Amino acid sequence: MAAKSPSRRAQVAAGLLAVAAGSGLAAFAASHLGRSTGRLDPVVGMMTGLVFAFAGAILVVPERRKRLRVWIGAFMITSIALLFDWLAFSLSEHRATSGLANGNPAARTHFWEVPGRVLLLSGAVLFNLMALWAWLRALWRRKPARA
Repeated sequence: MAAKSPSRRAQVAAGLLAVAAGSGLAAFAASHLGRSTGRLDPVVGMMTGLVFAFAGAILVVPERRKRLRVWIGAFMITSIALLFDWLAFSLSEHRATSGLANGNPAARTHFWEVPGRVLLLSGAVLFNLMALWAWLRALWRRKPARA
């Protein structure tokens, strides 16, 4: 049995909830930028909040406003790409400095960490390509055919 699509009211309610939660998370994380927060990186929290906020905004915007939905989608995919970029490339910085911090500059990564790093970097590259495609789609306007 096929699932019923949610009503417009339910879409707007879920979208507003996602925008509020995502904006709150992004604002909370942004207030902690530049501080030592332990294990949680505020940039990751901020990017995750922006992803939720843009996903909720897509649900709130009516379907007839396709151009606006394309732009919001481009922002959402770019936020995901930046999140993956930050995770993929900041881990190498943390790994490089952690060897110096514990007095062992020649510290090696574990064998099983390498496939995970390769997958994370390839995911970052793929999301960067998707973000590029989304921005090209948002910027290049097709002119409607005249009858």
